[in-house]
Amino acid sequence: MTEVDKLGIGKVMEETFSYLLGRKKRPIHLSFDVDGLDPVFTPATGTPVVGGLSYREGLYITEEIYKTGLLSGLDIMEVNPTLGKTPEEVTRTVNTAVALTLSCFGTKREGNHKPETDYLKPPK
Repeated sequence: MTEVDKLGIGKVMEETFSYLLGRKKRPIHLSFDVDGLDPVFTPATGTPVVGGLSYREGLYITEEIYKTGLLSGLDIMEVNPTLGKTPEEVTRTVNTAVALTLSCFGTKREGNHKPETDYLKPPK
């Protein structure tokens, strides 16, 4: 987290891509542990990180990976509904995980779904 605090998420991603893809374009397998996000966004997880990445930083990461066109595999890890203290915590965690997943495949944050969308209860 100190690198993100010091440099900002944009610079961290730039350096990451330079290191991973500097000389050769390779497929990217993203394993995104939601417990790296602040528990305000993902409380139903095993190892919450107070002061973790923000929702916007998480989406920025997935948006930038999508832009490379090199995403070949994706894991969204550490979503654990049994650890939510309330149904709202479970919904918040699941909705964040779904938003990150959709972003990996090109969904933009500007108005594609309402923030109150509950992916645990699809529309009838």
